[in-house]
Amino acid sequence: MDVKATEPSKTPKERVRRKTQRQLEQGVWAVAKFARVSTRRAREVAELVRGKPVEEAMAILKFTPRKAAAIIAKVIKSAMANAEENKGIRDVTRLKVGVLRIEMGPPMKRYTPRAYGRASLIRKPTTHIKVVLQDETEVK
Repeated sequence: MDVKATEPSKTPKERVRRKTQRQLEQGVWAVAKFARVSTRRAREVAELVRGKPVEEAMAILKFTPRKAAAIIAKVIKSAMANAEENKGIRDVTRLKVGVLRIEMGPPMKRYTPRAYGRASLIRKPTTHIKVVLQDETEVK
């Protein structure tokens, strides 16, 4: 009886996992979802503060006369509070706005009456705003 030495069974290929967005964006973050502001208008304001130190960003937003400025300032304040509370960072003034992502949310749908008993659709845009505060060394 001839017995062949068999090779150990090959394991299935290990799946290469892509890094999640959260792993790519290291730092302290906060999110505002379903904010009632247009994505396009929020992006205009976001360009003003992206990459700036936190104190400077808050000063810019304070004097920007846009609805989106107040919402983005609120999210940055929340991220600063998360840095103190969750990460134990006492000096939040050394943080910078590393990532400020403005994404489109689902539109709120409303109807307005029209002639002959018809109704027209009104789409009210919503926006998801994500802020990641990073150390000065981590910001690109």
